[in-house]
Amino acid sequence: MSILHLVRSSQFQSTDFSQCIGMLTAGDRLVLLDDACYNLHHPLLVQAQEKVLPEKITVVTSHAQARAVTLPETITGISMTELVHLTFDCDTVVTWQ
Repeated sequence: MSILHLVRSSQFQSTDFSQCIGMLTAGDRLVLLDDACYNLHHPLLVQAQEKVLPEKITVVTSHAQARAVTLPETITGISMTELVHLTFDCDTVVTWQ
């Protein structure tokens, strides 16, 4: 059973990202959106990458651009349309906010 984890808040302001990482399993997907884009430059991102395959961690490109956050080479940007498609590809969706 795959879970799509949507993280919306920055680890610099809440513990949602670290709690999400604690729940991640190898088959899950992780999408960073809204202020969670700042997590791309947080040390906990490495822990997330150790739990799931790098291609299963994505960020909503327009949200990162709005916050002037650059994407690391290992992270793929997606559109809101692609995010909607992911919600149908996974068994469960959990939002961390």
